[in-house]
Amino acid sequence: MKQIFSRLSLLAVVMSMFAAAAVQAQDGEALYEQYCAACHDDPVDRAPSRAALGDYNANAVFHAMTAGIMQTQAANLTEEQRIALAEHLTNTNYNRSRVESYAACADPLSGLDLQAAGNWNGWGTDLSGQRYQDATGSNINAATIDSLEVAWTMGVEAASSARGNVTVIDGVMFYGAPSGMVRALDVATGCQYWDYAAIGEVRAAMSVVELDGAPLLVLADLTNRVYVLDALTGTKRWHADVDDNPWAVSTGAPAVHDGKVFVPVSSMEVAGAGNPQHICCTFRGNVAALDLATGEKLWHTYIMKEPEQVGSNSVGNPVLAPSGAPIWSSATINPAHNRVYVGTGQNYSRPTSDTSDSVIGFDMDSGAMDLVYQTTADDAFTMGCSGREQHPNCPDPGPDVDIGAPVLTTTLSNGQDILVAGTKGAMVFGIDPNTGERLWVANVGRGSPLGGVHWGMTYVDDVVYVPVSDRIPGGSSDPQPGLHALDMKTGESLWYAPAPERCEQGNFSCSNAYSSPASASNDLVITGALNGYLFAHDRATGELVWEMNTRREFDTLNGVTASGGAIDATGPVISGDYLIFNSGYATFGQLPGNALIVMKLPE
Repeated sequence: MKQIFSRLSLLAVVMSMFAAAAVQAQDGEALYEQYCAACHDDPVDRAPSRAALGDYNANAVFHAMTAGIMQTQAANLTEEQRIALAEHLTNTNYNRSRVESYAACADPLSGLDLQAAGNWNGWGTDLSGQRYQDATGSNINAATIDSLEVAWTMGVEAASSARGNVTVIDGVMFYGAPSGMVRALDVATGCQYWDYAAIGEVRAAMSVVELDGAPLLVLADLTNRVYVLDALTGTKRWHADVDDNPWAVSTGAPAVHDGKVFVPVSSMEVAGAGNPQHICCTFRGNVAALDLATGEKLWHTYIMKEPEQVGSNSVGNPVLAPSGAPIWSSATINPAHNRVYVGTGQNYSRPTSDTSDSVIGFDMDSGAMDLVYQTTADDAFTMGCSGREQHPNCPDPGPDVDIGAPVLTTTLSNGQDILVAGTKGAMVFGIDPNTGERLWVANVGRGSPLGGVHWGMTYVDDVVYVPVSDRIPGGSSDPQPGLHALDMKTGESLWYAPAPERCEQGNFSCSNAYSSPASASNDLVITGALNGYLFAHDRATGELVWEMNTRREFDTLNGVTASGGAIDATGPVISGDYLIFNSGYATFGQLPGNALIVMKLPE
């Protein structure tokens, strides 16, 4: 009799489990239909399909809804509803316990040489955004790159994208994660010196600077909070919140010079406006200067007047304008001009401003905008414009061809000062910073909202190297994905290397496009592709000299399962004998992955 009751009890438990799973599946499907189906059942350029979501894990989808690109759409969901939805879409279990673990370094950090050969500080190794490591700072060149080997790999936990920008100072790597964890790791071994928990995702590059003899780490997280930490211990010196607009975020790296921290401010309202009931729009691009020692705000400049009601849309909500023009990319500085430079995005509403899709220079002392060059006028776009039907927040869509890559600033061999800016419209502009006039313009592709120049360029001497995506159809010309070399004195094309085709037929998540930032060494230009390959080209000719396929699983030192995927938002870091890069970027329906890969030349 007891056996019968035991079996009945077991059967009841099993049936209860099946019933609970069925309810959860029903709940997950209902939540999907209510909050997700409109974009993912019939996706357009930026949203992954319902089937593509099945390639992710539940933790990655949960993170996207909680702290990532889908947090606006999931704002009304409880934590349990987000878990149910994530598990339903991926057919995987949500992991409620963190698994990552790092070995502690045997000795604490005792000092950092900010002048050490091989340092890669901030976004581009210097204030100009150059992304170049010369022969004194690296032994990686055309003759040695074939001998690179994977030294160690780190898995980014609970993520389908690896997009934390790496900074390397004196053999120490500073890295931020979607969880908000900032870590100081030994490049040679991967052991951890310290960690610090920011309140939001840390994706922007960090800078190490000296103040009163102490090395400080300057960073910003996705909540638009700026932190200054002791670079040796991870202890916080101060933090400051920059823009109080609820949509403000930090995606581009702050730049630091002469005791000031210059913070570019971006916005997620571009996604929020995809909600037909969202009152569009309140955000306006801005830059702030903070005192390095205290965090005190020295100046705060908005690049357009405050939005005001200019009418009503098709559902009766007020339209506010001008708005938008976020600053997605890192700030660059030219001390000789006494300016900090940024490139801006499109407006969110109409009428538009004359500061969207623009190169803007701010006086570093006063914050005054004393240079504005607009590359594309009258460009207004939100995620409401991604559908095939007219949207209340997008009655007249623009091309969405903003400046997403940092503006380069340098002086050429002929003495000409120049700014170089690339747009998603596949146009590259040379601008005279002294007059604000255009020196030249070059067309390097057909461009589109996800095409053209996406994340970043590099330059050496008088040549700028321009990765081009051209992923999404747009314009009337043929696509030119790959790497372009332009003479910065004239804008003339010196060579063009087409992106190698490495995608399998029928793999719609794979794209043969150069979207990630490029980096240069003594004789190479290295960049990543959306097909998961890292490529190196001869700097003089464009010839392909090396490639690595990252689309595989990696053993990791932190216990997190890792695989490679699309290489997109971050570019390779070249430091001494090491080549460091991220692989995996699931945003926009691309190949997911979560690997930070450290490669090294053999002894």
